[in-house]
Amino acid sequence: MKAAVFQGIGEIRVTDVPIPEPGPGEVLIKVACCGICGSDLEAFQTGMYEPGLIIGHEFAGTIVETGPGVAGWSVGDRVVVGDLIPCGQCRACRTGNLVACENIYIIGVTHDGGMAEYVKAPAIGLHRLPEEVNMRQGALVEPLTVALHGVRRSRLKPGDRAVVMGAGPLGLLTLQCVRLAGARSVIVTEVDPARAALAARLGATVILNPLKDNLSVSLSELTDGLGPDVIFICTGAPEPFAEAISLVRKGGQIFLLGLPVQPVEADFFSVVMGELSIEGSLAGWAEFPAAIDLIAQGRVDVEALVSHEIPLDEGVAEWFSRLSAPGSGAVKVLVWME
Repeated sequence: MKAAVFQGIGEIRVTDVPIPEPGPGEVLIKVACCGICGSDLEAFQTGMYEPGLIIGHEFAGTIVETGPGVAGWSVGDRVVVGDLIPCGQCRACRTGNLVACENIYIIGVTHDGGMAEYVKAPAIGLHRLPEEVNMRQGALVEPLTVALHGVRRSRLKPGDRAVVMGAGPLGLLTLQCVRLAGARSVIVTEVDPARAALAARLGATVILNPLKDNLSVSLSELTDGLGPDVIFICTGAPEPFAEAISLVRKGGQIFLLGLPVQPVEADFFSVVMGELSIEGSLAGWAEFPAAIDLIAQGRVDVEALVSHEIPLDEGVAEWFSRLSAPGSGAVKVLVWME
């Protein structure tokens, strides 16, 4: 089968590899499509994955084989897979903090992923797709769980004013989840015109360009001089975090959903004086059923994020290079296996 294999910093190669065989408790999935995630781009730029890994954790497909001991799943079932699969045995799992599992199985990170024609996965991580959700939408379930998990963990309350910094795929999904949570207004900051336009289409109250607008003045005017209640940082760049400390209201919260890989300089004096809360979240686990329902009911528009679709054997490496540079003009790129 063909698969996108991480070779090291700046190198991903589509090559032929053996079709995996499902072991006890596992299934084999024929992948329909897989999204390129921001964390995959970070690995491409920094080398944080092991060479030889098949990448990809945002995918949907159909079960074609079940391993020994698998119950409740059959060949032909359309599924998505929770990318963070807890062991259920460690202290974190026993206390209910599943995402903090000490032995966590992360498909596409610690184990081969779904940017391939076939992938094997533990049956415990499967979620069934209803007829109302197509494969394209299915590939966006996992990133939606990340946004949904973060908004659920935040202090956001109905009637609050929120800011979403960054209108990439994660920011656009967070924007929609924040609106569903009852925010009074959702202000989005974004430098890319195409992404800013999409944020407006998906319900942002105001769009600010941090390269052109004075965020401090603009946010003060938009929040009666108080500042936003919660700022969601949905980018891996270090600058927004430092800015957010001076922009959020006293007693407010800064919530990190983006994955910063560079050290961040921060004004912790202002954190103390403003009694600010700073928190972050990694990914969803319990949120998969809710994310699937939100898509099926049309309450979150995930297909609007899909800007480009490419076949696996054409242009994957080139798109990783393109997405790593500013001004790619892309939002979410889907890689199709069929």
